[in-house]
Amino acid sequence: MTTDESVPPDGYDENLTSLTATLESVRDTLEADHTLTTDQRMFSRRLVFLASQPITEAKRILPDIEQDDESQDTQTSSCDDYDEAVTHIERQLCWLIYALQTEQPEAYHYDEAPDAKFTTALEHVTPLRDLLPEIAPESPVLDEWETISLDGVNPHVGGRGDSDGRWLEYQLQRALERWGYSAETRQHLFSLEVDVVAARKTYQQEPSDWIVAQCKDWTSDPITPANLFRLCTVAFACRAMPVLCHTTELTPRTEKLAREFEVRVLELKDLERAELPAPQVAKPTMELQEWRPQYRARDDRGSLPLMFRSEPGKRFSYVPGFTPIRKDADYEPIENNQREDSHPAAGH
Repeated sequence: MTTDESVPPDGYDENLTSLTATLESVRDTLEADHTLTTDQRMFSRRLVFLASQPITEAKRILPDIEQDDESQDTQTSSCDDYDEAVTHIERQLCWLIYALQTEQPEAYHYDEAPDAKFTTALEHVTPLRDLLPEIAPESPVLDEWETISLDGVNPHVGGRGDSDGRWLEYQLQRALERWGYSAETRQHLFSLEVDVVAARKTYQQEPSDWIVAQCKDWTSDPITPANLFRLCTVAFACRAMPVLCHTTELTPRTEKLAREFEVRVLELKDLERAELPAPQVAKPTMELQEWRPQYRARDDRGSLPLMFRSEPGKRFSYVPGFTPIRKDADYEPIENNQREDSHPAAGH
């Protein structure tokens, strides 16, 4: 916002709270609804994700409204019926768009108009009618708000398909930049293409100061060990920590290798987190009060060949200058006498 703060229209806070609560409820229901086909779940979750982004941006633009606990409690929502939930979301978005466009529009001077953000969200919500079962294909809400016009959005979002993972690469790039990285997509390591590369803008003296990522925006095929080995090879060559971002499943062998090779495995929902998630190093047990020692990936992955173990500098580490410590995913600089302005990987 570029001028003095102005007050949003009356009812703005109630409608926005109800909108976000219902949208989150739909997202959680989609995640757990295994009656949907793989395509229905994936494309619907993607549309909900894309609708959430401009709403978050609009909330950031508009001034905060303090809300009492009683008001917040009345806005909790559950998604028992897709048709009812989508209609409710459309109605709240239309109200917000109309209110921001008509109620004292001269009081708002934004570089990015918040009503345009809500319009973008609405454009991604309405295609859910083409994907979800037992839901009317035409929105009864849009007929009530004839002044609101939308651009058509294909529910099969662009940037994906056979050999096309641009959409997921872009989402990961956005998340990494929010986590404090400079990130680029489709970079080349010699003759290989790397989906995403990133480096922290301010080094934290950790191996994760550098990231290479592989994105698999697949609908059905599982990720195999061969896919993971390629990522690890690129990570070792780039001296960076590996990240696998996907929308499908991992085979049991791939899941085990990802833990042992300390690959960060991110799903779409992980991109909403406040910081880069740590690698997965353990897994749930099949028993209650199990007596055996707790599983740790570093315990089970084995070691270097006997011939190499005693040689200095031979250790498991993607980034030179660090050595693994303890049993989880911690590292420490090899040399403790580094200058304060130098990085542990410098000179290695």
